[in-house]
Amino acid sequence: MHLELAVWLNLVFTVAIVAAFFFTALQVRQGSIKRGDQAAVTLIQTTQREGWTRPLGMLSNLKPEATVEDVERAGIYVQRAMIDFGVRLEIIGCMVFRRTIGLRTADDLIGGVALTFWSRTKNWARRKRERMGNPKLYEWCG
Repeated sequence: MHLELAVWLNLVFTVAIVAAFFFTALQVRQGSIKRGDQAAVTLIQTTQREGWTRPLGMLSNLKPEATVEDVERAGIYVQRAMIDFGVRLEIIGCMVFRRTIGLRTADDLIGGVALTFWSRTKNWARRKRERMGNPKLYEWCG
């Protein structure tokens, strides 16, 4: 009789431990989803500000595959917009790399904008890397 009780108790404890494991895993998953949602909201809020839209408007006037000369002719304000926008994209790119923001979420929200930026600024950015001796400059942008 005592052996049967011990087996039943052992079974109950095992089931309780397995249930606790699944509950914990579910809570961790829910927390991860919530953090991802919060990061997406932050990304949306960041991109809806003038500090994001104004530089983007200025960059949109450049043609895709703009040369360094095209950028220099566009003037200092466009170059400042490129720096400002590039720094913001660098931060977002790093956050994607660290999985703070999901790649799919970032692509859905700003993928086209990032491609627009890089298509217009990559030649200028590469020249900046050379001149500054910083191969990591704008590394998360393109």
